[in-house]
Amino acid sequence: MGRYSFVGPSYTSQSPAADDERTLNWYQERLEAAGKSVYALYPTPGLLSYYVLNYVNAGFGLSYGPNVRGLAAANSLSLTLGPSRAVAVSGNTFYDLFIGTPNSFSVIPPTPLANDNKPVSMAFGPLQVLIASAGSVYVYDITLHNIAVVAAANFNNLPVSQVAYCDGFFLALNTNSSQWYASALLDAATWPGTSTAKVSVFPQNVVSMIVNQRQVWMLGSENSVVYYDSGNSPFPFDVIQGSLMEQGCAAAFSAAKMDNSIFWLGGDSRGQAMVWRANGYTPQRVSNHAIEYAMQGYAKISDAVAYTYQDQGHSFYQLYFPSANAGLGATWDYDAATGLWHERAFLNSDGTFSAHRSWNHAFVQQTNQHLVGDWNSNVIYQMAIPSSNGSAGWNFATDFGNPIQRLRRSPHINLEKEWVFHHEMQVDLEAGLGPIPPLLDGSGNARDPQLMLRWSDDGGRTWSNQYFVGVGQAGNYKTRAVWRRLGRSRQRIYEVSCSDPIPWRVVDSYLKATPAYQVEERLVSKYAKMA
Repeated sequence: MGRYSFVGPSYTSQSPAADDERTLNWYQERLEAAGKSVYALYPTPGLLSYYVLNYVNAGFGLSYGPNVRGLAAANSLSLTLGPSRAVAVSGNTFYDLFIGTPNSFSVIPPTPLANDNKPVSMAFGPLQVLIASAGSVYVYDITLHNIAVVAAANFNNLPVSQVAYCDGFFLALNTNSSQWYASALLDAATWPGTSTAKVSVFPQNVVSMIVNQRQVWMLGSENSVVYYDSGNSPFPFDVIQGSLMEQGCAAAFSAAKMDNSIFWLGGDSRGQAMVWRANGYTPQRVSNHAIEYAMQGYAKISDAVAYTYQDQGHSFYQLYFPSANAGLGATWDYDAATGLWHERAFLNSDGTFSAHRSWNHAFVQQTNQHLVGDWNSNVIYQMAIPSSNGSAGWNFATDFGNPIQRLRRSPHINLEKEWVFHHEMQVDLEAGLGPIPPLLDGSGNARDPQLMLRWSDDGGRTWSNQYFVGVGQAGNYKTRAVWRRLGRSRQRIYEVSCSDPIPWRVVDSYLKATPAYQVEERLVSKYAKMA
């Protein structure tokens, strides 16, 4: 029995006969010591309902909507304001969340926000939050707990798509325009009429605006450029010489900060649907041909929405496509720690998959909470990686009570199309982590968590039945996940999946076959030879 390259990223090529790998609701971690393998698969976090934004006040015209349109947090605020603050928008209602207390928030009447059920843009300052919602602009005073409309005349009576904060100035960008504005210093309610400029170094409209490391990035449809605070008056920002990039942005809300850089879904005069990372002022491609092929097949990508978060040393760029897969959506994650992609999805009651149930994120340092807003309901979830001590602490092993199906589809097993007889296949995983009390079968008897195996001998077009093995109730750490007498094939793809609420951690997989399958060397050995 020998090891083969089972653990890997999602990579479904244009031709599944070339590669049909898939990693769903697992992510890879490179082991940084001399472990059993080079990589392991670890489970993505589940979701726990935390805030249900269900406020309705007909007198003020306030009501929640079908989704959480915006979510933002600020940490290390003043002692009077508290160390952390989080706010959210659902429907036309603005919510100030009470940190650390589930389903506890204040609603700020009497001003309803303009509502198009699309994402809002929010920017925290020291004492204010600036909001752009469906083209209109609002300012929330954190100390006075009131919200007010910012007159559209401040923005040439044109809709505003995005807002930001840099060096004490609030910033606003007109929709379908290259015009942007800077507020008075530390005052989101005051916008001097002369403190405005147009991006003129390229002729297109600005699609997205984002601030990173005290620099304002203006991403056009075909080009991008970066500004800095020069201290000039009346408009304080100027172009950084040498920052013009021949790469634009295909989706306004795809730009996000991570790993001391920014990431975005790109487009230019030659095409679109590539994900880029800024390396200084040089865009660096981080997507691969497989995900680019998938994105090219989506009905629309201009509505893509991204957020980033960091946990356990992994920085994830999570990209949600609402229009993919006939409206069910799709979610792709890039891990900056490994440079690899995986998929995330929500298992519907009919057995189909839709996109992961989040599209915005806020991290609250005070309570060490990752909060995410749902694109399909008015709920904010707490998202966290469960604890590492087996079944204890696994309150996040489901998506708010719904099972999480995890799936790994292996590379092809192929010996130049010769017959291979598959005697035994084993998945090396952390066994014996069943919950206490144990899972029950249909007759009420205790059962093991189940791992499922199926395979395809025709490049992923048709599949065998599923075959189940138990992986051990709590404490049965020596249990092995083994399948035997698996037939013969000229090419084969194995796929394992699971949905029981335990910490599914996969280390490797081994195959016994005739003729002896030429297992791949460990990656460290390959790298040593290459060096």
